[in-house]
Amino acid sequence: MGIRQHPSEHTRDYLDRFSIEANKCGDYREDMALLAVQRGLLEGPVQWAAMTEKFSDFAAFRERAEHLIRAEEHIAAIQGYRHNTFATPNNRQSTSPRQPQRPSSPRDRQRSRSPRPRRRETKPSRRNRGRRANSTEDNAPYYKMYHVTTEPQDRVYDKIKHNKEMRRAPPITKTEVFDRNIYCEYHGSSGHRTKDCLKLMDEIERLVRQTNILEHFLAKDDRGKRKMQHLHEFGTNTDDRRTEHPSNPRPLTTTSDRQQRTSPPPVMFIEGKATDNPRRQQPFHIFQIEHRLESTQVISFGPHDYDGIQLPHDDAIVLMLRINGIRVKRILIDTGSSADVMYFDALKRMGLGKYPLQPMTTSLVGFTGDKLKPLGTIDLDVLFGDVPQTVISNVRFIVVDAPSAYNVILGRTSLNSIGAVASTPHLMIKFPTPQGVGIVRGEQQVAKECYRITMAPQIALIERSRKSQEFVDSLGALSKEPPKTLSTEAMEDTEPVMLRDGQVTHLGTLLPAIDRNMVRDCLIANKDIFANEDDMMPGINRAIVEHRIDTYEEARPVQQRKRKLGPERRKAVQDEVDRLLKAGAIREVEYPCWLVNPVLVRKSNGKWRMCIDYTDLNRACPKKPFPLPSIDAMIDSTAGFKYLSFMDAYSGYNQIQMYPDDEEKTSFITEQGLFCYRVMPFGLKNAGAEYQQMVNKVFKNELGGIIEAYIDDMVVKSCTGKEHVQHLNMIFQKMRDVGMRLNPKKSFFCLSSGKFLGYIVSERGIEVHPSKCRAIIDMEAPKTVKEVQELTGRIAALNRFIARSGEVCKPFFQTIKKTKKFEWTSQCQEAFEQIKTYLSNPPIISRPTKGETLYLYVSASAVAVSAALIREEDGVQKPVYFVSKILRDAEERYSTVEKGAFAVLIAARKLRPYFQKHPIKVISDLPLRKALGNLDVSGRLLKWAVELSEFDISFLPKAAYKGQVLADFVVESTGRSEKRDQEALWHVHVDGAASERGSGLGVQIKGPKGEVFYYAIHITFPVTNNMVEYEALIAGLRLVEAVGATKVRVYMDSQLVVHQINGQYEVHDPTLTKYLEKAKEVLATFEEAMIEHVPRGMNEIADALSKLAKGSDMSSETPITIMEIPEACIAATEPKVLPISAQLEWYTPIWDYLTQDSYQRTNLPREELRDGHLSLPF
Repeated sequence: MGIRQHPSEHTRDYLDRFSIEANKCGDYREDMALLAVQRGLLEGPVQWAAMTEKFSDFAAFRERAEHLIRAEEHIAAIQGYRHNTFATPNNRQSTSPRQPQRPSSPRDRQRSRSPRPRRRETKPSRRNRGRRANSTEDNAPYYKMYHVTTEPQDRVYDKIKHNKEMRRAPPITKTEVFDRNIYCEYHGSSGHRTKDCLKLMDEIERLVRQTNILEHFLAKDDRGKRKMQHLHEFGTNTDDRRTEHPSNPRPLTTTSDRQQRTSPPPVMFIEGKATDNPRRQQPFHIFQIEHRLESTQVISFGPHDYDGIQLPHDDAIVLMLRINGIRVKRILIDTGSSADVMYFDALKRMGLGKYPLQPMTTSLVGFTGDKLKPLGTIDLDVLFGDVPQTVISNVRFIVVDAPSAYNVILGRTSLNSIGAVASTPHLMIKFPTPQGVGIVRGEQQVAKECYRITMAPQIALIERSRKSQEFVDSLGALSKEPPKTLSTEAMEDTEPVMLRDGQVTHLGTLLPAIDRNMVRDCLIANKDIFANEDDMMPGINRAIVEHRIDTYEEARPVQQRKRKLGPERRKAVQDEVDRLLKAGAIREVEYPCWLVNPVLVRKSNGKWRMCIDYTDLNRACPKKPFPLPSIDAMIDSTAGFKYLSFMDAYSGYNQIQMYPDDEEKTSFITEQGLFCYRVMPFGLKNAGAEYQQMVNKVFKNELGGIIEAYIDDMVVKSCTGKEHVQHLNMIFQKMRDVGMRLNPKKSFFCLSSGKFLGYIVSERGIEVHPSKCRAIIDMEAPKTVKEVQELTGRIAALNRFIARSGEVCKPFFQTIKKTKKFEWTSQCQEAFEQIKTYLSNPPIISRPTKGETLYLYVSASAVAVSAALIREEDGVQKPVYFVSKILRDAEERYSTVEKGAFAVLIAARKLRPYFQKHPIKVISDLPLRKALGNLDVSGRLLKWAVELSEFDISFLPKAAYKGQVLADFVVESTGRSEKRDQEALWHVHVDGAASERGSGLGVQIKGPKGEVFYYAIHITFPVTNNMVEYEALIAGLRLVEAVGATKVRVYMDSQLVVHQINGQYEVHDPTLTKYLEKAKEVLATFEEAMIEHVPRGMNEIADALSKLAKGSDMSSETPITIMEIPEACIAATEPKVLPISAQLEWYTPIWDYLTQDSYQRTNLPREELRDGHLSLPF
């Protein structure tokens, strides 16, 4: 190994580099490594020690060298030297008392007279003379001011490297320091990173100043001006620039990086710090500070920072940060620690378990004096905050191999490096950034879990299983999916309750002490219903339930062949079989008809769970029709109570005994022999329904009142502490009578809130579990169809809490449907960010009371219909349920009114229990009452009206209801495009009527300011029913065109005409073809025109006008203009619309004069008309 120390290289850096290169060689001889390091070291005490002393291995030599290096640094600091004795060849003489004096030789004297460098240095060119050359490229920037980019320069380079404006990289000047582990794409060579390349920085700045290809990469201030930084703001090297510019993350520190720091800054004395960094080994008498964090930003904490925190609390600050680009959870903020610690298990999960660590000889010392030998140190990037308030800091972690509930501990060093301020009451840290104050909030529930794990007496079990990969997953760290949790879970601090030796359950701490004491006494008095061992479980009385396995008559028994298992799995199966035999849950069999194999599944705590593969048996069994309870109804029934106790049955299914004749159907094969279950095993097709039926039978009088049960998960609910004790005693007695037992470890009593069936229930209402929100918020943008499906699945689980979820998620489903290559569009990203923002503060779902009136807001857009069911309490509106459905195919062609009615129908189907128990008031600005209440309607509206008739539904206009707190975000999608142009939109209702007595047209025009015009037009030529509809449409369009309308929406009840114009129906009749062409010609004259089909019941006025025009007797107080059309609009001549009123209006002479100059038709001379001698009626 020809690895030699550079003349300007620090001895410690050389030894680190030597260790890294030696590790790459794999297995090597220790004596050869010692010989190689002797030849590679420069003259000095370390080389002399390597040549004269004997070492057992290379690690012993490193420890000896470390002592010599620290001694030299100590003496150099006392004498005031600012350079490193071992880094300068001219200063090889040392004053260290540990260096033995050796006699000089002629060879030594010759070497001292003519020192010869081991490698010739490259002489800088004339062009680069005078510039710094302490890296593999010329480090002197070209410009004084640089534009700030929104992305790191390596990402900018990836997007512009093929642009013709990009210049070729200039040649670099290489020196002694050359790290081949890092690479620059711009130069196409090793030695430095692309994001650290100053030549690339200069080229990007040139492109910004001379072209516009980087305009969208430039950061701008609030006034829209480009942001620029002076050279001194980020220093003259890339490290300083990265510190000031969070978009350029600091890379992993290497030997070449540390070699550039020729003069480390002095630091203040730090007590208790364990480090080998020479920058932090300065003597304790130096009390100067060369760098001070300067920031004009004020960091403060207020009452709003308590949002989402359960008070009171004594929890620690536990964060989730990105370390080296990987999300790492369970990071403890410890301001009392001067060290930044990372546990080796977390390092392995980050994929850095084989990364060479920098050696460290000192030990970590705890406050009790206990010492822990670290494995070494590693420098990693840590990202604090969310965009844009982010800071990236390079942290030197001390890696330890020890069991812990945490993955990382951040001490004062890393916090002070970014100027962070930690607040334990608010469970957050704040820090200054160029874009404002950054915030990282702690995870309170994770902190509680870590504390329980740390204080648990089973810490020895964690230590034994810490080396397994699943240990870190069980802590929820670094996993891509949220950790699996219990179906019932406490959401607050609990205290242990000792029932008997080795049997402990949990009791809440937030409710009054007097109530907790009563519940504690109740638990101790009923300790016999708790079981933590199989022999303490008698089983459910056979008179209550006995599981039978019925198979189809034609089903043939299946006997599986024995599968081979590994040694570890065989041992787990053997232990489980022994446990079940001891408990009497299984027995041996000899000639079973059905025979299957066991399957082992890894549990979250690292142990194996033995399951039986009953796939063949389940296919042969009919499904038991007993229904499981509705989760929504059960959650609604649980919320709103102050006292809650969550209980879990001990080995729930195994408490039900098998019917003796069916026991052998559960047989399975192992190494020990053939066995069958005497109790109902897990994995059977009808096991869940069987257990639910048993629970309903046992608690038939209490279900829905004081207890809710979903299979083996139960919750007892009460309003007061005294009632809660009474209810628990009643339930315990019922369990005792039938032989049911509870699991004390998974049961939590006397809580104010807790997790039940995936939701958080409390007196306030129903909340989404934070882990479900975090699973979506922490997701990266999907890159495959499978990841999009995973995203939509997670959103579907939260549909109850998300308003207009169908409309928001429409881009996701369009991405999945596409058969071509996967593409994540800008619409998908916008919807993704919208979902994340919404879930950062999800609403709290309220529980309606019996007989309460509920309000339904409906929303209809072009792609989806949505509804929000809310209730009102003390003048405040609270959501109960959100419903949304994406429109498909023909549903997208519904009219706006039909979409609104469809939204009511979808809500009624989805929320049927609410519609049956409560009066519903539908609030909408659409005429839904007329659409669904008119018996004359036909088609789908009539069918929907009949389906909704069973419910107590009434309709209210939006203006008639006050205090619409939730209406804005529910109905904001209703007619967005219509609202933008509402002031310019005209509405026209047309209808035609043809009969033997005559034909007529009816036109009703509504202006944008509320004005209404009625026209009854008589037709004197023969027409058919379809022709008269076209005549009505064209006449209405011409009338509204005459008033200057540019945007119009026409409503008519002729489905044939509407679909022919929209292109959905074909036209075969030659006459109708001419009418269609004429209608499209008139429609083309408008800037925006839309035709909608409406039921006849919603077109009554136009229908009445058409009947009036054809000769029907009809009276109205509203003025109606009666007109006449003498010939068809498709005739060769221009059709005329002539008024038949005999009375002349007051403006007729003026109109004739202005248009035809026909003053001779009036009795007034032209002069009178010009001089204004007319008497106007106003």
